[in-house]
Amino acid sequence: MKTQRKNMNRFVMLRKNEGFTMIEMLFSLMILMTISLFVLQLFTIIQTQIGTKNKIHPKEWEIFTLQMQQEVRSSKSQDVVGNKLFLLSGEDLSMIEQYNDKLRRRVNGEGHEVILQNISNVEVEKNGDVIEIHITDKSGKNFIRKFHPFLKNQLVADE
Repeated sequence: MKTQRKNMNRFVMLRKNEGFTMIEMLFSLMILMTISLFVLQLFTIIQTQIGTKNKIHPKEWEIFTLQMQQEVRSSKSQDVVGNKLFLLSGEDLSMIEQYNDKLRRRVNGEGHEVILQNISNVEVEKNGDVIEIHITDKSGKNFIRKFHPFLKNQLVADE
C-alpha cells in the first residue's frame, strides 16, 4: 500500500483553508482606502465648483487687491475715465476695465489679462489721490477697496 505523501509547502496548506490570509486582507484594505481617497477628492471638487459658480472666491479677491495695490503704487499717474482705470507706469499705459463678467487688464490697448471673474458690476472712482473700486459679483455680494498711490516726499532745498 502506498503511503500518502504530505505537501510540506505552507502556502499550499493555507490555500486549502476556506478563509483569507493576512496578506489578502491587507491588499483588500489598501484597494478600499485608495478608492475612498479618490471618491472623497471627487466630492470636494464637485462641491467647490457648485459653490463658487457665481461668487468671487475670497482668495481670488485677495490676489486681485494685492496686484492692484502693487500696480497703483508703482504707477506715475492714475486716472479714471468712463468707469475705466488708467495707470501710467514708465512708458506703458495699463487700462483696467469690465469685459462681460470679467475685470480685465490691457497694456497699451493690447492683450486681455483676466484679473477677476464672476462679476456683474464695477464702479471706479478717484477722490483726490485715492482710487476706490466697488465690485458686485453675480450673487449680489459687494466688495469695496481703496488704493493709495505711493507718494514720494520731495524736499525743496532753500538756496
